[in-house]
Amino acid sequence: MNKRWQKILIIVMVLVALVTLTAAVIWLISKPQHNLEGSIPSQSVEPIPTTTPNPTPTATPTPEPTPEPMVPKRAKLISAGDCVLHLAFQQSAYNKQEDTYDFLPIFESLKPYTEPADYSLISFESAATNNRKDYTGYPMFNCPPEIFDAFKRVGFDLVNNSNNHQLDRKLKGMLETRDNIRKAGLDVLGVYDSEEPRYIIKELNGIKVAMMAYTYSCNMNELALTEEQRYNHLALIDEERMEKEIKEMESVADITVVAMHWGIEYTQKPNEEQKNLARKMIEWGADVILGSHPHVVQPSEIVEHEGETKYIIYSMGNFVSNQRRGASGYPKTHKELCEDSMLVCIDFLKDPESGKTVIEKVEHIPTWLWRYPENGSYQFRIIPVPSLDYYKNGEYPPEVLAEAYESYKRTMSLMTNYSR
Repeated sequence: MNKRWQKILIIVMVLVALVTLTAAVIWLISKPQHNLEGSIPSQSVEPIPTTTPNPTPTATPTPEPTPEPMVPKRAKLISAGDCVLHLAFQQSAYNKQEDTYDFLPIFESLKPYTEPADYSLISFESAATNNRKDYTGYPMFNCPPEIFDAFKRVGFDLVNNSNNHQLDRKLKGMLETRDNIRKAGLDVLGVYDSEEPRYIIKELNGIKVAMMAYTYSCNMNELALTEEQRYNHLALIDEERMEKEIKEMESVADITVVAMHWGIEYTQKPNEEQKNLARKMIEWGADVILGSHPHVVQPSEIVEHEGETKYIIYSMGNFVSNQRRGASGYPKTHKELCEDSMLVCIDFLKDPESGKTVIEKVEHIPTWLWRYPENGSYQFRIIPVPSLDYYKNGEYPPEVLAEAYESYKRTMSLMTNYSR
């Protein structure tokens, strides 16, 4: 073979080799690829469309309300003794030019004690009718009804008219007196129209206090009434009826207060009848017993009954009276004892969890009645004596304070203060 054909053959072989190589490369490019392990061919997979879920809103928890703190409830009750308005008091209060009576100066010194109290009461031994020509003193009392305005202005809330002088102007006068008490904006105990119940309940700062009053007699004037009238209009001591009423009071109130007109006049010790009846009333449900009538102070007691503290005072003395040294009439001796009286201050506490109400504190503030001449008649002033040497700024003459402090000693020798 000549050289020319050898060159042509070589060129053809080169071309064939290039075509073969090109075809091989194209085949390799188009062939599916294997993974590195050479086991599973890789595939192109269309992604599956997915919906992004909306997140479920998380509810914000409602915060638990913060409970109000359980605060104990408290109430203060104040009681004064017997108000016996002899004629000298009426004369001292009379303004002849205007035909009016102003009793406020007698009681004005009580305001710092009675006005802030939650409830205050006083015992009133008299009738108080509207007949301006019929005002008298002992032995059949009838007093101008302006006395009730004075009570109201110094902070008293209730007049206890259950006593031996409440019928001094018969049934008509007693009912008129009751109406005059109410006209002055005061509550009243001891005079009834047969309505039931006869006791009253006052809610004092969330503490329900029930109050009732009884008397041993009406100086026998009750005998002029029929039995039905006595039953309907008066509150005479009747143990069967008292037990029923006191138990009922105890069942509907937190505290039960009973005012008692009882005992022997001018004696400083309670008799057995008082003590026995007091124990019965406590068993029936009474928490506080406030005594009057003897015209002198009798002792107080703190009594424990079935785990509860009870308070008794057998007589609070003459809060206002002309029974005194320098005056005629009874008592014949130791008339200074009839000048002594007090304010009884009782604090009640109601536990917010148990709902139980207890006596938290009892304090006695002795009072002495000052009498002095002025413009041809006697004037009267009640002097409260919270403690010995209480007055230091010349509020009263030294000789007057000396008497007031002696009265304080006499009274406090019979009293039992209490603090829980």
